[in-house]
Amino acid sequence: MKHNLCILLFLVFKANTFAQKDIPSKIKYYINKAEKYLDKEKALSGYYSIDKEGIKIYSSPQDKANQKAEFTVSWLLSDYLDDKIQNHTTQQMFDIYFKTGIFKFPEGEYPDAVYIKKNPNAKKLEGIRIAIDPGHIANDFTMGDLEKKHIIIKGDSINGIKDSIEIAEGMLTFATAKLLKDKLEKEGAIVFLTRTADKCAFGKTFSQWKKHDFKNTLDSLFKIGELKSSQKKYFLSSKVKERDIFRVIFRDLELAKRVELINTFKPDYTVIIHFNVDESNLEWKKTTSKNFNMCFVAGAFMKNDLSNKEKRFEFLRLLVSDDLEKSIALSSFFTKQFELELQVPIAKTGDAKYLLEGCLPSEAEGVYCRNLQLPRYIHSPVVYGETLYQDNINECKLLYEETDKTKNKRIQQVAEAYFNGIMNFANTIKKSP
Repeated sequence: MKHNLCILLFLVFKANTFAQKDIPSKIKYYINKAEKYLDKEKALSGYYSIDKEGIKIYSSPQDKANQKAEFTVSWLLSDYLDDKIQNHTTQQMFDIYFKTGIFKFPEGEYPDAVYIKKNPNAKKLEGIRIAIDPGHIANDFTMGDLEKKHIIIKGDSINGIKDSIEIAEGMLTFATAKLLKDKLEKEGAIVFLTRTADKCAFGKTFSQWKKHDFKNTLDSLFKIGELKSSQKKYFLSSKVKERDIFRVIFRDLELAKRVELINTFKPDYTVIIHFNVDESNLEWKKTTSKNFNMCFVAGAFMKNDLSNKEKRFEFLRLLVSDDLEKSIALSSFFTKQFELELQVPIAKTGDAKYLLEGCLPSEAEGVYCRNLQLPRYIHSPVVYGETLYQDNINECKLLYEETDKTKNKRIQQVAEAYFNGIMNFANTIKKSP
């Protein structure tokens, strides 16, 4: 808790004093932020500059050399932008910028976020808007196979497993989200789920999407140059594999729809729910002794991650706004709660290859910057939770119990850990409306 309070005190200090900092201090702060959280391979300096004029983003190192900025945020506008940015979608931000040449917003055009109320008689989360994204979409094992999120462990007397165990992560995440939603609403929160038990963010099953939307989607992707003629021909042929349709066409579009739904909802906080696996346990057909919890936030852009205007804008947004700092502070409560309530240790950098090679560690234990699609594009503080390893020798037995996973005791414990993480954070942060 002491560590969490240190992070919170930093945020309070930043909020109260940053507007009064001189330009050299601002330059130092943002350069450090970019290097610590955003530039994983120290290869992006050709795409941005931070100097006495403000923050500039360039479409290429050549444009930087020619001083041809794609986006410019002056220091006079930086604090104003920080306050307003989360209430706008990326497209709205583009429209505002390219119509005016600067980031400037009419007062009252979009409502500010709703904050925790000080009314002692109000419920603890009264008026707080929380988006919950249950990771993946599997409502059965067939869909789990298609997603490659299906664990099958055959009965083995050595492991103490009499019957084969089957787990589809999408079933676990939705059950957790449903339980968490009920808990939060009882405390007055306004909660939004990105999907239902059997439907994806498009409001339909994958099969329904494939039947009604697939061909039109191919036409659209081909028209904007995202799909080559040979690729379109393959996807329309009888030789196409359903896994390729899901992986190449559907998956990223469905994630983008989740982002759209969340940003339209304008949450104060977003909770993304996932369960992890041991990356070295190939195909997850046997158990592992490993078991860790962790949380991801945005950041850790690689050298090829600023390939288009949208990605470069999100890099700028994360740099200028407080979303990243707030995400780290929020997530720090979750990793500690996962460890306390679930008895699952917090992952250190060396505990997984992707933590070392694809992430940047934050100052909060078990909270890592990682360039995942949802945290990158969601305009609110985000916690992306990975509570435990599904293929752990003990966890798989616990998670297998009950056909209705909302009745599974381990899932109930996970939902309670998420809930208490939010409540502990809300009890510590006190803001006025």
